Amino acid sequence: MRLVKSLSIAIVALLFGVSAAFAQVQQQQQQQQQPQMPDVPTSADVSDEEIDQLVTAIFELEPIQIKLQEEIEEAVEEEDFSFERFQQLMMAMQNPQMADEVDISDEEMQKIQELQPKLMELQGDAEQEMIAVIEDNGLTAERYQGILMGAQQDPELLTRVESLIEEREEQQG
Repeated sequence: MRLVKSLSIAIVALLFGVSAAFAQVQQQQQQQQQPQMPDVPTSADVSDEEIDQLVTAIFELEPIQIKLQEEIEEAVEEEDFSFERFQQLMMAMQNPQMADEVDISDEEMQKIQELQPKLMELQGDAEQEMIAVIEDNGLTAERYQGILMGAQQDPELLTRVESLIEEREEQQG
């Protein structure tokens, strides 16, 4: 279960970036502005209350993430596209170094472009639900994302978050 929660942290952080990835595909010929990243706090910048709010939100976000994952997989597979291949292509499109290793055919690019509106709609709906959950737990989406980013960079902050996740899992278990 701990692995699931650790992955949830990563998934939520990535989900906030998914819409940017689709926008990049859509506007790949246009000049883009870099998104404003939230301030990355250290453990000293994050209160115990905020850790509690973050962990509560993580647990409440899990069903939304699972539902979104299932809906994306269904949409991709409806286009006769392997979900694994789709993931590989999306990662390659976001990472220029990986793009050299992954051969994207014109047909695959066409399928991705056809899928884009549906996936953006699904992602947008899920993002609104996630933001509501985060805000219902007393954080802004920017602060939530900032704390997650901080946990990736500050081992002490990560330990505080993981400790509370483990404690909550034991209470539920």
